[in-house]
Amino acid sequence: MAHFLITGGAGYIGSVLVPRLLAEQHRVTVIDCFYFGQTTPAQHPALTCIEQDSRHISLTQLKGVDVVIDLAAMSNDPCGETFKTLTWEVNYRARARTARLARKAGVSRYILPSSCSVYGFQPEQVDEQSATNPLTTYARANLKAEQDILPLASESFCVIVLRLATVFGYSPRMRLDLVVNAMTYNAYKHGEIIIHGGGTQYRPLVHIKDVASAMICTAKAPTKIINGEIYNVGTESLNCQINNIAWQVQQQLHKKGRPIQIIHNGPQDLRSYQVSFTKIQAHCSWNSHHKLNKEIQYLIEGLDNKRINIDERCYTLNWYQRIFMATGTRPMKATTLT
Repeated sequence: MAHFLITGGAGYIGSVLVPRLLAEQHRVTVIDCFYFGQTTPAQHPALTCIEQDSRHISLTQLKGVDVVIDLAAMSNDPCGETFKTLTWEVNYRARARTARLARKAGVSRYILPSSCSVYGFQPEQVDEQSATNPLTTYARANLKAEQDILPLASESFCVIVLRLATVFGYSPRMRLDLVVNAMTYNAYKHGEIIIHGGGTQYRPLVHIKDVASAMICTAKAPTKIINGEIYNVGTESLNCQINNIAWQVQQQLHKKGRPIQIIHNGPQDLRSYQVSFTKIQAHCSWNSHHKLNKEIQYLIEGLDNKRINIDERCYTLNWYQRIFMATGTRPMKATTLT
C-alpha cells in the first residue's frame, strides 16, 4: 500500500479523506496545525499526525512518501480577503515549495486541490481549456499555485491539479460557511434563507465524499494519462443557480412541516460559472454519486439527531478572527482547506 502525506488533513475535506485512505490500508501522515481540533482517527497504527505549519515542511519529512495531497490553505474568499498576505503565503508559496521538495525527495505523485473559482465570471460553460478569470485573492493564489506547480511534472514526478466545485456535505470538521451547508443550517435554525447576490448566479457543487473519491482515484490512475493535467471535479447536474439550491432546502424542510422564508439581499454577485466535468470522467472513469436533495435531507437529519455538532469553529473566518484577537497577532501557522 502507498504512503500518503496529507497537509491540512484535519480540515473539512481531510477529515473525510484520511479515514477513507486508512480503510484502504494505506499509510497516512497528516501535517496540520489542528486549529479546528483533532478530527483524525485516534491511535490508528497506520496514521501519523504532526502538528506543524505546512510552510515549514522539510525534505526529510517527504522521504519515503508516495503521494502528497496538499490540502493546507486558507479556505475561502472571505478568509482570502481578510488575510491576503497569509493566503498568498499558504495557498501559493507554501504549496509551490512543498511540490518542489516532494520532487526532490523522490515522491512519485503530487495532487494540488485547487478551485473552480479560478473561472470567476463566465457567460458560457467552461472546461479545463477555458480562460481563467479569478476575481478574488483566494482564486488568484490557487491559480498561481497551479501555474508554478504544473511545470514540475516529469516522467518520475506526476503532478495533477484538481479544480474542485463548491463542496458540500457533512464532515467531522463541519463547515457552515459553504453555500449548501449554510443554507440548510440557517433554514433549520432560523426558518429563513437569506440570498446575497441576486440568486441567479451559478455555482457548481460537489459532495465531500465525491471529492475524497476523486482524490483517491487520481492518486491511482495511470501516470501516462493524468500527468500534468488539470481536472474539474464535480458533476454537470449540480451546476446550480443559488435560487434553486435555496428552493431545494426549502422543499426538504417543508416535508417536515417547517415553513421556510427565502429573502433576497444585496447586489448581483459577479462570481457565476457553469463547469464541464467530462474530462475526469473520461480519463479516470470517475463519477459523482451523491444527489443534492438526498444530502440536504441527510444534513437535516444530522441536525435533528445532534450528529452535527455546531460551534464557532464551523465558521472559518470567525474562528480565525477570534484567534487573531486572542493572540494580538496575525495567525502565522498554516490553516486547512475546505
